[in-house]
Amino acid sequence: MQQIKNIIKGLLHWLYLAKLPFRYYRPSNHVPKYLDLNTEDAEKILSGIHPDMGQTCLCQNNITPTHDLHIIIPVYNTAQFVGECLDSILEQKTRYTFFISITNDGSTDNSKNVLETYLSSIPDKKQLGAIEVRHQANMGPATARNVALENIRGSYIMFVDSDDKLLPGAIESLMTAAIDNDADMAEGYSNCGLTHGFAWGKVYKAELFRNIHFPPGYWFEDTITAFFLYHICSKRIQVKGKHYYYRLNQNSITNSFQGNERTVDSLWVSRRVLSDYFSAGHQATSLLLREYLQDTISTARHFRTLNREDVMQALFAIHCSMAEKFFSNMLAKKECIGSLSFDQKYMALALKEKDYRRFRCII
Repeated sequence: MQQIKNIIKGLLHWLYLAKLPFRYYRPSNHVPKYLDLNTEDAEKILSGIHPDMGQTCLCQNNITPTHDLHIIIPVYNTAQFVGECLDSILEQKTRYTFFISITNDGSTDNSKNVLETYLSSIPDKKQLGAIEVRHQANMGPATARNVALENIRGSYIMFVDSDDKLLPGAIESLMTAAIDNDADMAEGYSNCGLTHGFAWGKVYKAELFRNIHFPPGYWFEDTITAFFLYHICSKRIQVKGKHYYYRLNQNSITNSFQGNERTVDSLWVSRRVLSDYFSAGHQATSLLLREYLQDTISTARHFRTLNREDVMQALFAIHCSMAEKFFSNMLAKKECIGSLSFDQKYMALALKEKDYRRFRCII
């Protein structure tokens, strides 16, 4: 039976390989192969839709651990979920101490009252003493998290979104894995799979955040996870089991970017974080190249929802400039390109050769 399965798997893989040339080189005569568009003009096009108004992710945070773990929760219009979120944390059975920072980021619903009522109902004064709540004008999830990062109270950090929740045993499992393996990051699983690329669903050594925070002013601020945090870890591990429940919230940024002009932030934030990563003295790695190429594919698909050809061309021109600036040495090596997945490989070739038609075929 296993032999039959292997044969079928082999045939399916062969068919996948066979269709690649048609997938990537189908006729696209209406799309120019090369563009007569420089980076400056491309920036003008995109800035006319939504300018780059974000800020650096480089900073200086204070780390004074009083607990094993510092849990950071930004809250915005999640009155119906935030109580359940806090229950899932406070009911964790663990030997590790934790401190909770909650930042109500200018919610316009009943979140503030829900938080005040919830805290007043906690009978355990010691537990209540390990919770801080701030209320601020709406400045976005990055700033809501960064307020807590300015004074880190744990040896490790965890982020939880207020419309999500921790699954039983999450803290014990992730913290034990991180400490026993001396890992800078212990990455768990959610009900939707591995939490790769998101800030939540992990524990981090606090030291990772000594000099960085989430880039303020952008959508898609979790980009620092894939473009920065993963690559400054000396050791990163994946922990089996489910640790985090991700709620599909129709009002979240993830579900509202399509056709929205702020989709352009997906490009601006990628450029900003990469620039900060290299200006901090870090080096390009094969993993970072793969993350960048995969992100470029995702960003292009975001941009496609704007239904403007000039915008797609501007995106490509800027990504060609970024690829040349940050990854030219790696893209010049055949072995680097050869180790990529098919989608990543063809995106790499499109950027390296400035072949817009190939780029459009991929997305």
